[in-house]
Amino acid sequence: MHSRTQKPARTRSIKHLKALVVIDPTEASKRVLCYLGQLATAGDQSEFHLAYIASRVPAELLETGGAETPDREEQLQSNLRRQQRAWMAGTDKAAWRILRAAQSQLHTAGVQKQRIHTCVSSPLDAREAADEVLLLARDQDCDTVIVGHTPQSWLSTLGGGDLAEQLVRRAKGYAVWVIG
Repeated sequence: MHSRTQKPARTRSIKHLKALVVIDPTEASKRVLCYLGQLATAGDQSEFHLAYIASRVPAELLETGGAETPDREEQLQSNLRRQQRAWMAGTDKAAWRILRAAQSQLHTAGVQKQRIHTCVSSPLDAREAADEVLLLARDQDCDTVIVGHTPQSWLSTLGGGDLAEQLVRRAKGYAVWVIG
C-alpha cells in the first residue's frame, strides 16, 4: 500500500504582466476578477488596464428624419443632441460604477492602486468591439488581453462568435486569456 503525501498547494503569481482586462456587468467578468485576484500578490509589478466597451448609441439616436424647414431641422438636431448626451451620461455612469468596483476588487486582492488603470470606450465609435479592445491594448502598450467568456450554443455563434472568440482570431501579437 502506497502512502500518499499531499503536495503543497502550488502558488501562482503574475510578476510583470501588462494586461488590458475587458470588464462588463456579467458573471464572466466577475470570474476574471476573481482569477486575477488569486494570482495577484503585493510584490507583483503587474499592471492592469480595465476597459469597459460601451454599447453603441441606439440607431434612433443617430439621426433625425429631417424636416422641411431649416428652423424645424435645427430644433430636431438640438433635441437629438440633448437625447444623445443624456443617453451617453447614463451609459458612462453605469460603466464607471462597474470599473470602480472592479478596481476596488483588484486592490483588495493586493494589486497596488497605481497599477490599476481604467477607461471607457466611446459609444460613438463605429468599430467592432474586438477591434476597439485591440486598439486600446495597443494604445496602453499591453501585451496580454484578458476577457471573460460564457459558453454559447452553436447557433448563437453563427453571427461571428462572441468577443472572446473574435479576439482569439484577430489578436496578432497579443496573448489572449479567455476565462470561462
